[in-house]
Amino acid sequence: MRRYLYLIITALLLVGCGGGERVRAVYHWKTTFNPTEYELQWLRDHKVQRIYLRLFDVDVYDGEGGAAPIATTRFLQPLPDSMEIVPVVYITNEAMDQMWGGPERIVERVLKMADCNGFEVHELQVDCDWTGRTKNDYYWFCQRMQELLHERDIELSSTVRLHQVDSTLSELAVDRTVLMLYNTGDLRNAKTRNSILDYGDVEPYLGRLNSQTMDSMGVAWPVFGWGVAFDEEGRFSHIVGPAALAADSSAGLREEWGEMEQMRRVQRRLPRRRGSEVVLYHLDSLNLSKYTYDEIEDLYNR
Repeated sequence: MRRYLYLIITALLLVGCGGGERVRAVYHWKTTFNPTEYELQWLRDHKVQRIYLRLFDVDVYDGEGGAAPIATTRFLQPLPDSMEIVPVVYITNEAMDQMWGGPERIVERVLKMADCNGFEVHELQVDCDWTGRTKNDYYWFCQRMQELLHERDIELSSTVRLHQVDSTLSELAVDRTVLMLYNTGDLRNAKTRNSILDYGDVEPYLGRLNSQTMDSMGVAWPVFGWGVAFDEEGRFSHIVGPAALAADSSAGLREEWGEMEQMRRVQRRLPRRRGSEVVLYHLDSLNLSKYTYDEIEDLYNR
């Protein structure tokens, strides 16, 4: 019964109050939940309704061939009680090869963490950059996860990247999907203009996105930046966080941000959607302070 009540509430959120506004959401992708006052005020200013909170990653043991949780989030502040919290688990491709029995362990760990930190789970999201090699494993994994979660009146959602959108996506056993419209280019290529988002990288995939595919699909946009450093021979060296950009003296440094011009250009080509949500990545003041209030509102309202 609780799952159906949640579905009704979610449906009302997706429709909006007469104006067709979509759910406003944001990712929290840090290993410590300790938002600054700027970040808390940002959530209030933009009336964010949902936080996708990464709880932990799943990766392989070194040399042992199994999968285990790593980089577990620590909670130094209570979660805001005015927003829905959706836990997210990131699974590497290498771990997906070792996931027999994994769905049960992941569900158990997520529910224990939620109980310890005082929030209810109505939805769990899994994030995996699966490829042709691991696609069947991922589809099986989601089917088993959905069975386990539905027994507990919990929904399952999944991230989807552009290269993962094909005619079989409707067979993926999830209740909702979120299309990740960032990290679309080749970060390690010195000739790449902007690996975070560039229309030229997205355009070849737009033909896969029709109104039926997009109708209930959320869309995630990049409100972050970094530097990509290369050596004197043009070989990839390292990633530079936004706080260290000014101090990095690499011979070749490509500064990248999610550019509003590129996001708007992609937005104009996306099929119209009746519902779903807009998710911004991610909740971090160093990144968010680069965008004006109106720019964030523009992303949420389109």
